[in-house]
Amino acid sequence: MDQRSSYWETAMRPMATLLVLSWVFSGAIAFGQDGVTPVGLRQRSLVAPLFGGSSAPCCPPAAPGMLPGTPITPSTPMTPDPMNPANPNPNVPNPIEQAMQSPFAQAAEAGGLAAASFNENFDGDNSGVFYARRIQTGFTEITRVVGFTQVQTGTTSVTTINGQGQPVVTRVPVFTQQPVTVTERIPKQSIVRLPLAGRYSGVQIVDNDNPRPVDRVYFGYNFYSDVGASLNPSTIGGSDVQRQTAGFEKTFLNGDASFGMRLPFIQQFGPQGFGAQDVGDLNLLFKYAFINNRETGNVASLGFVLTTPTGGGGDVILSDGQLAPHSYLFQPWAGFVRVMGRGYVQGISNLIVPSNGQDVTLWGNSLGAGYWLYRNPGDRLIQGIVPVVEFHVRTPLNARDPNGSIYFMDQVNMTTGVHFRMAKATISGALCIPLVGPRPWDVEAMGFINYRF
Repeated sequence: MDQRSSYWETAMRPMATLLVLSWVFSGAIAFGQDGVTPVGLRQRSLVAPLFGGSSAPCCPPAAPGMLPGTPITPSTPMTPDPMNPANPNPNVPNPIEQAMQSPFAQAAEAGGLAAASFNENFDGDNSGVFYARRIQTGFTEITRVVGFTQVQTGTTSVTTINGQGQPVVTRVPVFTQQPVTVTERIPKQSIVRLPLAGRYSGVQIVDNDNPRPVDRVYFGYNFYSDVGASLNPSTIGGSDVQRQTAGFEKTFLNGDASFGMRLPFIQQFGPQGFGAQDVGDLNLLFKYAFINNRETGNVASLGFVLTTPTGGGGDVILSDGQLAPHSYLFQPWAGFVRVMGRGYVQGISNLIVPSNGQDVTLWGNSLGAGYWLYRNPGDRLIQGIVPVVEFHVRTPLNARDPNGSIYFMDQVNMTTGVHFRMAKATISGALCIPLVGPRPWDVEAMGFINYRF
C-alpha cells in the first residue's frame, strides 16, 4: 500500500468515529429527558427567566370580555397592569429589546442572548515537539586498504663463484609489497531536530477554542514556516508544516457544559527525506462552566482534553536508537472570560501530561483580549469585527536539554488577528510570531471558520 492510500485509510477510521459520535450525541441532546420533547420547544421557559422575562406562553390570553382576535380600539382602552401578562406596561421594554440595547447582545432563536456573542475563540500557536533523528546529507568518499600484493620494482646484481672458481653475475628481480585499496562512498549523516508529523500537533485547548461551551462545527488551517531551522545546521534548515483541523462541539446541561471532538491532518515538507503526511491524533474535549452569566457574558470553566494515539507516522527511530514515543495526552485546564464594555479578556492555563514519561510534560498559559470594533446584530452580512491579540507561554517541565533526543524549548508566542462575525458563522485570520529564541518556527499563518448551530 502506498503512502497516500495509507494516509487516507488512517484518516477515515477516526473521522468515521467522530462523525458517528457527533450524530448520536447531537440527537441525544436535541431531545428532553422524556425522549420526545425537543429542547427547542422547552427553551423559551428556560431562557426567559435569565433575562428578566416571564415563563408565560408566547401568546397571552385575551382580556376578559373580549373574543380572541378582537382588535384593540379607542372604545376598548387597556390600562397597564404589570400583574397581568395580557396587559403589560408599554413603557417598559421587553427582554428582547433590553438585550438588543447591549452592544454584545444578539437575539437567539429562542428569544435570549446567544452565548457565543460575547467572545471569540483563541487562535492558538503551538506546532509540536522536536525529535532528534539522523538525516543523510550526502556522501563522503574514503579509501580503504583491503590487502597487499608483491610488485617487481627492479633488479639487482648478484655475484656468485662457479665451480671453476670464476665469478658469475646474475640479475635478480626485486619485489616490494604494495597495498591494495578500494574507494567507497559512505553516506554522510547529521542529526536534525524536527517535529514528527501527527504528534503533539493540534492538541492545545487554545487551538481555535475558548472557555465558553458553544454549539458549533469548525474547520481550521495552520501554516508554520521554517520549523526547527534555529536548531539545525544552516545546510539542513527547517521544515514547512501545514495542518488542517476538523471538529465539532455540542452543549448540554442547559449550555453550561459541552463535549467535542477534533481531528488534525498534517503535511510536512523537507528537509530531504523528512517529507511526510499523516493523520494526527483524535482529541476528545470536555468543558464545564461553573460560572456562565448570560447577562454579562462572564465565564469561569474547567475542562479536560484527552488525546488518543490514533494518528499515523509509524515507528520512528530517534538519534539515540530508541523508538519515538506515541503517548496518550491528558490535558486538564481552567479558563475564564471577562467582558468589559466593548472589550473582553480571556485566559486559559493547561497542563499536558503524557502517558510515556519520555515525552514532554508541558505547562501552558494563554491570555487574549478582543475589542468589538464594529457591532450590528441587524446587519445581514457582517454583524461584528473583532481584532484580537494573544500571548502564549509554553513551559516544558522535562525534555529541556537541546542535545537530547526529545526537546521542547521555553516559548513566548504572540498571536494577532481579526474575527469577522456573521449571523451563524465566524471567519478568522491571524499571524503568530515567537518572541524568544531559539525560535521554534519563523512565522505562523492561520485561518478558521466556525459555524454555530
